[in-house]
Amino acid sequence: MLFANGVPVRLSSSLTSKLVPAVVLAVIVLFGLAVYADAPALLAALMGFDVRVLPLAIGFASLNFAVRFVRWHYYLRHLDIDVAPRLSAGVFLTGLSMSITPGKIGELVKCFMLRDRLGVRIASSAPIVVAERYTDIVGILVLVAFGATRFEGAGLIILAGGAVVVFGLILATFSEALVDRGGALLSRTLFSGKAVEADWARESASGFRRLLKGRPLVVGTTLGALAWFAECVAFLLVLRGFGEDAIGLVGATFVYAASTLAGALSMLPGGLGATEGTMTAFLVGLGSSPGLAAGATLVARACTLWWGVMVGIVMYLALSTWARTALREAEGEDA
Repeated sequence: MLFANGVPVRLSSSLTSKLVPAVVLAVIVLFGLAVYADAPALLAALMGFDVRVLPLAIGFASLNFAVRFVRWHYYLRHLDIDVAPRLSAGVFLTGLSMSITPGKIGELVKCFMLRDRLGVRIASSAPIVVAERYTDIVGILVLVAFGATRFEGAGLIILAGGAVVVFGLILATFSEALVDRGGALLSRTLFSGKAVEADWARESASGFRRLLKGRPLVVGTTLGALAWFAECVAFLLVLRGFGEDAIGLVGATFVYAASTLAGALSMLPGGLGATEGTMTAFLVGLGSSPGLAAGATLVARACTLWWGVMVGIVMYLALSTWARTALREAEGEDA
């Protein structure tokens, strides 16, 4: 049971259905790290953590949300979707509760919220969620490149990831037929078993192309890189809290960005398992003990992923009736 304004509130079954599998997977990841690092060593590392760095780490993680909100609101304005900043912030923060869905596709709930409150067509707003994920990946690749000289073999990661991004950009910019097919696929995903307006995919594809050209692409990518760099700094602070001084900002940026990229490409809920495994392996490769590496990974994920989910749940409860309705519709439970 959770509380909003002093009143007990039950999470809707749709949100719970998203949280439970992720929590179960998180417990499995925790068990796996404990086995790998040796539970007593992991516990000793956690007991030695300087909790005074937590407020700063959480503060930089929150800066990530703030910068990503600026990008979200910029995209809305670029597509001529008029939303008051306060309402826009509420919608964006609610979407953080869906960070634990594969590829964060659950953040499409933001589109249903805008439709239900302002009558914004989903075909108009859905490209924003897709563009957010796209520019996130590009921005993270920039950060990986920034820290690549610190870790041997990073060039292959950059080459592979960069090839995917460039190929996607070419398709989005020059192949209208393929982008239209992508819009049709998105519409079928959102409205499985329902009739969809004939121009839905075309409108969605057009919006997507507008966001991935010229200034919107540059602004979105720049803000994406800045947002995720803030979490890299949070990760560095966590390492300092564990007494790890050998890894500097460049190394921490590479480890965190590459691990985040691995989690995103895995399409697992919240990148759980892939992100933690990659992060721990990189830290050990850079000389950290398994216990410290596993502990730093767990605390960093708590300050970033799970802090964001908690913020999203709080906003979900604050907008409970509206958010529950939008989430049910996004899952196809309602019209």
